[in-house]
Amino acid sequence: MSRILSSKNLTFISMMAALGNVLSLLSIHLSPLIPSIPVGPLNFSLALDLSHITTFIAALFGGPLVGGVTGLIGGAIAAFEFGFSKGNLVTGFGLPIGKALTGLTAGLLMRSLNPNKNRLMMVVSTVASYIPEGFFTIFIFVIVYPIFFPLTPLSFILPFTTQIIIKAFAEMVIIGILISVMTDNQGFNDSIKNYFT
Repeated sequence: MSRILSSKNLTFISMMAALGNVLSLLSIHLSPLIPSIPVGPLNFSLALDLSHITTFIAALFGGPLVGGVTGLIGGAIAAFEFGFSKGNLVTGFGLPIGKALTGLTAGLLMRSLNPNKNRLMMVVSTVASYIPEGFFTIFIFVIVYPIFFPLTPLSFILPFTTQIIIKAFAEMVIIGILISVMTDNQGFNDSIKNYFT
């Protein structure tokens, strides 16, 4: 635990979380897939979100705890954009927890599978790492959301949740490819590993 709390690791987590939030803000505003749709008292929107790039880098090099904390903090902009700013506290609080689940899972999977050796394994690792967050997302929208917002029709929630899950798995494939390309660069690897030596 003391290794995780070293100043180098905390600096790395802060840097990756900040970069994750910047990537989130840029990708949300530059690539909205579905603009804001009013449903009852709330608005829903769907956009490409590449903030998990930093979550996976943190998990790959720092392990499960570093990946989880990076995902949690790196989910702040997405939580604001998709949750709090739309009056949706369920998504606002739930989204960073889901991102933390992905970081934690990625750290565990990447430690055991060592995807650096194989590009396809990197993509498989990123996609598989999203599975717990995917189930958590379904739980939030299908179970928790109707408790707090009972007027929102399930006929809207189910297709919207399906779109979120499909979009997220597509993002994981893209991110897996990007991470595998980045980790092929020895200079990139050396600069990141410097935070953990």
